Amino acid sequence: MSFTNVSEDDDFDVNAITSNMKKCMAKNGCLYLDPYISAYHDIHKLLVRLGPVFVPLAHDVLQKLLQLDCLRKGGAGTSYATVEGMIEFETAGGELGGDDIGGGGCRLLVRLHRNLEFVSEFLRELSHTPDEERLSAGCQAAYRRTLAAHHPWLAQKAALLAMYALGTRGETLLKLGTPSALHGDDMGLSQCADLLREVHGQTQQLLEAHRLTELA
Repeated sequence: MSFTNVSEDDDFDVNAITSNMKKCMAKNGCLYLDPYISAYHDIHKLLVRLGPVFVPLAHDVLQKLLQLDCLRKGGAGTSYATVEGMIEFETAGGELGGDDIGGGGCRLLVRLHRNLEFVSEFLRELSHTPDEERLSAGCQAAYRRTLAAHHPWLAQKAALLAMYALGTRGETLLKLGTPSALHGDDMGLSQCADLLREVHGQTQQLLEAHRLTELA
């Protein structure tokens, strides 16, 4: 898959995120990385289409996706088929040192994991905000509940200030190419937000079990 040529003209399909995140969670409790990466490809499309406010986050997501995708396709790719396998592989290989030292795949996952929580909260705000209401307050609230805890003070202030530039829900949905979502139809945004939260929760449990939540 290609992540590098996404533009604001690329189609965004929330159902693609939902479908791949469902595939990510197996009945045996495993989390599969291929559908996780595929879902994030569409999340990246979402961030790009939302415009300049989300450029820094979109760029960060893109870099992490490219690196994680390279690990999955590399010589040890079979060890990166699931989150559990990746953690076991990097732990056994000594790539996870003490406390704040993180291995490649696990470090990348932790950062994407934090971003995923914000995306989930933002989609929830987008799903229930009235069409004529600006999204700045909802986006700021979502940011404060999630990513703000991982950003230094100056970065927090810059992000919160940039969010004042967000338009109304109706304008945003049109920018996403989903005019049918106007007038109360949330086009599956709340379902997607719920699923992202579920994947985030399952990933959080794995990271906590292996004491990896604080990888920088």
